Amino acid sequence: MNLSIRPVTADDVSAVEALWEEAGMTSYASSGDIAGEITGKLERDPDLFLLGEVDGTAVATIMGTWDGHRGRIKRLVVATTHRRSGLGADLTDELEKRFTERGITRLRLEVWADNAGGLAFWEERGYELQPDIRYFVRNLDDSNDPC
Repeated sequence: MNLSIRPVTADDVSAVEALWEEAGMTSYASSGDIAGEITGKLERDPDLFLLGEVDGTAVATIMGTWDGHRGRIKRLVVATTHRRSGLGADLTDELEKRFTERGITRLRLEVWADNAGGLAFWEERGYELQPDIRYFVRNLDDSNDPC
């Protein structure tokens, strides 16, 4: 399998949205505007929003962000047809390389507590669960979005 990794572009919005939908991540989009969330991310750190393609077909994506203090990894998705093939690790390796090239060496990410596969993936990659940190959210609009 020949994986090609590149930054997401505006032409990829529907492919990224389809991957997020397949993974059940579209219910967490801000304001319910999934395409808007994707295009909005293209305006900030676009080189950290990556797409993995096999034979020209989008099969994986990962989003990196930087808040000036730490890097964050969000929304790693691999199509069900390509899971357990190393594509998630390959995309993560590329994103970590890009973080390092920017001098960003401290990373954080969130995983839903019931996502056993995600928890195992990140632990296998050397990420450490921080049991003493609690994640708080507050929406400044009327939404009930937990993210």
